Amino acid sequence: MDYIRSHWQGNQSLGWSFWVNLVCLRLVILFFNGFTHPPYSDQSTTAIVATVLYFTLFHLLVLGWQIRGVIKACDRYMSELGSFSTLLLVQAGMVACIFLTLFFVLGAFQSLFEDPEAMYKNRFVKSPSLLGEYTLNLNDDGTRLHMKGDFNIGLTRDLETFLKKNTAINSIVLASNGGLVAEGRAVAKLIKKFRLDTYVFDECKSACMTAYIGGVTRYLGARGKLGFHQFTLDSRQKTPYIDPEEEQKIDLAFYTEQKIDSDFLGKVFQTSHADIWFPATQELLAAGVVHKVLPQP
Repeated sequence: MDYIRSHWQGNQSLGWSFWVNLVCLRLVILFFNGFTHPPYSDQSTTAIVATVLYFTLFHLLVLGWQIRGVIKACDRYMSELGSFSTLLLVQAGMVACIFLTLFFVLGAFQSLFEDPEAMYKNRFVKSPSLLGEYTLNLNDDGTRLHMKGDFNIGLTRDLETFLKKNTAINSIVLASNGGLVAEGRAVAKLIKKFRLDTYVFDECKSACMTAYIGGVTRYLGARGKLGFHQFTLDSRQKTPYIDPEEEQKIDLAFYTEQKIDSDFLGKVFQTSHADIWFPATQELLAAGVVHKVLPQP
């Protein structure tokens, strides 16, 4: 305690306060910082708690003690007519320590939610996006909306704006490989809210299926394909709080609410995320997924 108090009050030499109490101790703290989070530990609640505690103790309290002691030592050094250039170098060193600490702290918290595989794939990409764009277009008479592309962030907002501005819309045509589960659900709610019929003439897979099933009357073109598979957390941001199986149960409950056959629902999430299940048209009709099949024009 005497040593801690001595540094806090600036009673130690500037050289010792800076090189030992700040630089050396900070390097040791930053080294052990890595053991509180991935890849040295699993992405879990325990890792989050350990990282937060380590941050609070060593990057707030201890760093505050380190900086305060060096500043006090600088004051005493200058009162003894020390070199101003030395003082500037010490101050620059303190700033460097703070920025280095911020860099390590940001990396630690990012690793708690970053998907390691996605991070590796995108490490050379600036502002990477694992999902593509989407488009919303009206047909000539303004009654049918065509949505094409990935269920990416912003789709629900844009779709709602579109529907409010174009009140004659009574149906939506979907063509998508899927995307974010949350966007698929939100789009499904909008489709139900505005009582839209849903159409698929091409392919509608994964998150797109949730939106499609929200339709009042669900149509499938002669060449249309509906695809199901398991959910996964293959985005850049991967959180330990999200359980794909629990998320699947939420969608299964929605499908049940939309009168989809229970036997069919037992097969919906049996296919792995790396593959896709395209049920036969007759099976889709029998299960209540599709209400009507449209003939080839």
